[in-house]
Amino acid sequence: MSKITYTSLLNAAIDLYMEEKYIEAYNFITENEANAEGNTAQIYNFRYCFACKAGLTELAMDIMKEAIVEKGYWYSYSYLIEDDDLKALREYSEFDELANICKNRELKAKENLKSDIKVIKPNNLVENKKYPLIIALHGNEENISIANNYWSSYQKDNYILALPQSSQIGFSDAYFWDDFQKGSKEVKEHYEKLLEDNNIDSNNIIIGGFSAGARTALYSILNNSVNVKGFIFTGPWLPEIDEWEHLLDNLESKGIKGYIICGDKDDDCFECTRKFVDMLNKRNISNTFKVIKDLKHDYPDNFDVYLKDAIEFIEG
Repeated sequence: MSKITYTSLLNAAIDLYMEEKYIEAYNFITENEANAEGNTAQIYNFRYCFACKAGLTELAMDIMKEAIVEKGYWYSYSYLIEDDDLKALREYSEFDELANICKNRELKAKENLKSDIKVIKPNNLVENKKYPLIIALHGNEENISIANNYWSSYQKDNYILALPQSSQIGFSDAYFWDDFQKGSKEVKEHYEKLLEDNNIDSNNIIIGGFSAGARTALYSILNNSVNVKGFIFTGPWLPEIDEWEHLLDNLESKGIKGYIICGDKDDDCFECTRKFVDMLNKRNISNTFKVIKDLKHDYPDNFDVYLKDAIEFIEG
């Protein structure tokens, strides 16, 4: 692993977990968490889960208490009381108290939830000048901050970057696009507000996304929630691609270009991504497909380089 990112940290720890190397998984994520900027609540979750599976139940309880009591994080109540990995912790008297704290925080967090967005404008914004727009969607269990780490890595002074965040929350700072139809409606609302509030070049809009964010982005294009010049997908998770194939004619008729990145070791997404690209090629839809050797479900290390290349390809 040449560089530890938040996603690669989780992926490597999960690999050890799947091999039942629980103490190794715990040590790995604990030793490397400081090097990977992401959702700390999720890292705590992995740590107490791995510690529990390794038989270090008292350590696991201490980590859970630190996460919930000291840090103020919360986790899904149903996950805490049902997940087999935490079975040993449910024998502790403190567990019910912690679970109920999470239950109350979860209920409060899910009251009046709405989709958020961060808009990054050029430093030297010129009044009345029309700007191209990039809309980028985070993956599942992610958020605006994590997406920002990647999509703002390459910025030209003449672009506006918009980072929508799903309203579907799973635990502290972790948002999902599981209901992609609901997500698409939220993307449409953001899209329309962006056009209303900013001087956007409506003929030069790109939508992008990672994993489930790419799924919602594609659906948003196919159902005309957004009008774009092109799309940039990284590790796209497209379980409905067979059902959506007939809708791909919309891309052809509008001359939409696609730039797709996927690792050849991405067990969840490589096959559906390859199938998607085959469908694009069958329709002569202009696209670039970058297969990254040995990459799992993650952004490539030099995503900024690919992002620059993708924008130039779509603009060309």
